[in-house]
Amino acid sequence: MGATRWIFALTALVVAVSPAAAQQFPTKPITFVVPYAAGGNVDISTRILQAGIGETLGQPIIVENRPGAGGLIAGDYVARSAPDGSTLFVGSNASILLGPMTMPKPPYRWDQAFEPVSGLAVATNMLLVTPNLPVKTVGELIDYAKKNPGKLTLATSSGASINHFMAELLKLKTGITWTEVHYRGNAPAINDLMAGHVDVGFMQLTDSRQYLESGKLRALAVLGPKRAPAVPDVPTIIEAGLPDVQGITFNGLFAPKGTPPAVVDKLSTAIRTALSKKEVIDRLGQLGSDANGSTPAEFTKFLNDETAKWTDVMQKANIKVTGE
Repeated sequence: MGATRWIFALTALVVAVSPAAAQQFPTKPITFVVPYAAGGNVDISTRILQAGIGETLGQPIIVENRPGAGGLIAGDYVARSAPDGSTLFVGSNASILLGPMTMPKPPYRWDQAFEPVSGLAVATNMLLVTPNLPVKTVGELIDYAKKNPGKLTLATSSGASINHFMAELLKLKTGITWTEVHYRGNAPAINDLMAGHVDVGFMQLTDSRQYLESGKLRALAVLGPKRAPAVPDVPTIIEAGLPDVQGITFNGLFAPKGTPPAVVDKLSTAIRTALSKKEVIDRLGQLGSDANGSTPAEFTKFLNDETAKWTDVMQKANIKVTGE
């Protein structure tokens, strides 16, 4: 057989085998690798979906926690895994977009290392202050910051987090300044915010809701297009006159680059089926999150849009977090 005919024959064989393999998929348990410790927002959201996705696919879903390096350890592990759909990454803002884009030599770029499968959930972001700060609206916060330049301190869960980027975005749009304090996680940042050791914080509703209800924290705005049902009296940042200062915390599922499209589609369909169930929607809602299933194409467009938005913020604010 000539070389050309051999290549055509091999190509035809691959095309024929791939759909068959996808049709049989999955033939073994599937591992969802979560880049954070058990008990956090991403971990809990994943476990809410665990049984439903496994039931649809006919195989158990194993949740494996691999924390460290802002999620990059887990991401790199999955990126190097076999592209057969059996090992998947539960990525979020920091581990998929913000961490890699702030590094000169990241272990991966999402568009080169992964096949986007589907969004999972989005969490409501909040602009919070310690109750001792004499401000009750976003406008009052901006006025206070301008009258007291450099006096305010701001807590973020870490450098290269969505909380950090949201803080930089607000600074760019308003011209205010503050001293940023990057913590290692939301919990210590919230503790210091409640104690008054820092003045302002960008946090997720999932982590701060109980403290808002008890009065230990004060919410100035929801950083999205609509009010959150869990805190209906808190206005949106749009209502505060800053429509360009919006940002969501998302998590979604990613397969290693090269995973067959039919396998990716099958996984995406199973996720969207699980996310459509009322009990799943209700449980995510109790966390302050919304179900956010999407097709691979829809999820890819979302990621491209988010990459463009936050790259612009990073460049204008000169964000560099190479040590994270």
